[in-house]
Amino acid sequence: MKLEERLELLKEELQKEDFLKARGLGNEVPFWIFDYPPEKELLVRDTITKVIPALEKKSIQVLEIDLYDVCLEILEKKISAEKIGSFEGNKGSDELLKKLKLMLKPDILKNAIQQKMNENDGFQLIFLTGVGKAWPMVRSHSVLNNLQPLLGNIPLVTFYPGKYSGFDLSLFGKFRDANYYRAFRLINTDNVSQS
Repeated sequence: MKLEERLELLKEELQKEDFLKARGLGNEVPFWIFDYPPEKELLVRDTITKVIPALEKKSIQVLEIDLYDVCLEILEKKISAEKIGSFEGNKGSDELLKKLKLMLKPDILKNAIQQKMNENDGFQLIFLTGVGKAWPMVRSHSVLNNLQPLLGNIPLVTFYPGKYSGFDLSLFGKFRDANYYRAFRLINTDNVSQS
């Protein structure tokens, strides 16, 4: 099945009451991963920008959280762009990455996401986007692990540029993120073509 077909099925699935009410999951957290080939990022982004208003027309409120934007907001509060540039110039990119990862620990990200949830009322669904842009500062499995206690029965759809087997994540189809088995693969088809 082509990605375009999976995106059409996604639009239908997101409107189903069983999906929105997290029914039929056997007490599992309603975390979903929509994986896709990274080279199709722009198609997926475009689809998301169309899906959100279409859902809102059907009275389904979506909170989109761009993980990369959250990271930038956190960093801007802690350190100026000039200091980041200076640090990288003096210590190198690898040391800068280590420093940024310390400033973006999972608890810090969880609190920032919680704040976004508190600022937005009435949403029934969360889209987590920007996963590929936030790498390598942030690993998606650690974000997902920390979000589990926050969401209750609110479905979370993570748009993941890579592959999810149902057991592990592989960002861009190249970097193994980690074992992660608490989410379901959204639009899980047996014969998915990654084209």
